[in-house]
Amino acid sequence: MILNEETIKRFLKLIESSNNIVLLSHFNPDGDAIGSTVGLYKFLREYGKENLCIIYPNEYPENFSFLYEGVNHIISSNGLLNAKQVIKEADLLIYMDLNKLSRTSEELEQYLQEQTAPTVLIDHHINPDKFDVVFSEEEASSTCELTYKIIKKIDSSKLNKEIGKALYTGLCTDTGSFSYSCSRRDCFDIAADLVELGVEVAPLKRQIFDLSSESRLKLLGYLLSEKLRVFPEYRTAYISVSAKELRQFNFKKGDLEGVVNYCLRIEGVEFAALISERQDSIRLSFRSLTPSIDVNKFANKYWNGGGHQLAAGGTSKESLEEVVERFEKQVKSKLYETID
Repeated sequence: MILNEETIKRFLKLIESSNNIVLLSHFNPDGDAIGSTVGLYKFLREYGKENLCIIYPNEYPENFSFLYEGVNHIISSNGLLNAKQVIKEADLLIYMDLNKLSRTSEELEQYLQEQTAPTVLIDHHINPDKFDVVFSEEEASSTCELTYKIIKKIDSSKLNKEIGKALYTGLCTDTGSFSYSCSRRDCFDIAADLVELGVEVAPLKRQIFDLSSESRLKLLGYLLSEKLRVFPEYRTAYISVSAKELRQFNFKKGDLEGVVNYCLRIEGVEFAALISERQDSIRLSFRSLTPSIDVNKFANKYWNGGGHQLAAGGTSKESLEEVVERFEKQVKSKLYETID
């Protein structure tokens, strides 16, 4: 990871010389995107910066709303002109948990490319675009892990419980409660440090993972009983769901979070997918249990997406039926195993 003293000094100089700082993350912000942006936002506030704003391309799941007390943030899909004005006035743009501007939104990408303010990237995805200052480590469990390390380098005395809650959120969600992407001790050491700051792990985990609405639990039951498809001969299982079915269960942002992982609970299944029809496109989430099935490469080659070796996503403008048919053909041709 590029976390040497010179890079830290360059970042710190940009922070100290900036009056309007904007933090941005990717479309469909998850726990790591949310935890890292909120965690750094609260650190910068402790550091003395007052004019701060977080911009997300679209809504975040409701179960993360507890982190946003006192946090100035904009959902650009609900206020694009406002978001663009804040970006225009920024003298520092910090991108977190994304490797490319294309992972923001079509409405924001071109506008962000036109800006002249210095840019900083903090991320753990492969092949990042060019930014003025880059903190990148593919092996890191999460962007929150990197954010914690950067904060510690800048001024560890500013760390507090509220910052810790945000960073633990990303650390916990991007490792599935420390069940994957955590083969190094770094993330466990950081988790221990955050607990010492006062982060209460049990209630935080319940808030993030365990609390569900009645309609979400019914949706999950329906998907597992009616929509789960298993191909044992191909070590694959997937779930598909239409927009009509989501409306039937009063779908809210975040209700499908983690559903794809249920497929991997089936003995013998090593490749899983969730295919969901949304208002603007078909979204695909891929998971793998083995490096021999690199879902990042699979998503990038066939589904206009990407991510990590064992967790990635993609999109399609085809119909749900066409996507399901194409995906099944790919499975039966074992294309997920034959990517160069």
